[in-house]
Amino acid sequence: MKPALLFCLILMLSACATAPYSHYRAAQKDGPGYKEIALDSTSYRVQFTLRGNQRTAAHNYALQRAAELTLAAGYDWFIVSKQKRRLISTRENSAERTETINTRRCGLLGCQTQTYRADRNDPLAEQDNYTLVLLDIHMGRGIRPEKNSYDAQETWEKFSRREK
Repeated sequence: MKPALLFCLILMLSACATAPYSHYRAAQKDGPGYKEIALDSTSYRVQFTLRGNQRTAAHNYALQRAAELTLAAGYDWFIVSKQKRRLISTRENSAERTETINTRRCGLLGCQTQTYRADRNDPLAEQDNYTLVLLDIHMGRGIRPEKNSYDAQETWEKFSRREK
């Protein structure tokens, strides 16, 4: 009996020790995560997509991926030559942002139906949006330019820390 109880306890504790969910991953098809395409031997277009309205987080993840690509190619720094941020709605009719919701509550004295409309500020509606960040980067070695440039090692260390 004791070995079975011990096994169940270990199993329950190990379930609590699973790794936290990470947004930083390669995208599957058009889903959240990063993608990149080589523009030439020293330039990439980096894309990062996150669910919801998370512009800063998506931008930081895109910078992390740019730093990772730069280091993997053997370069010291990268310049962001072009950047775009977009909030994309996946609702069928994004112009119409309200919907009717019916709730029914039953108690000892009977049931009551309540009807209300969810509007633009509905927290669940944000889940129908994606934030997309595109960065065009150019990689280099040696002395780093001052404008719109990032040290690849420092950038990677700064943003990869939050994933641990």
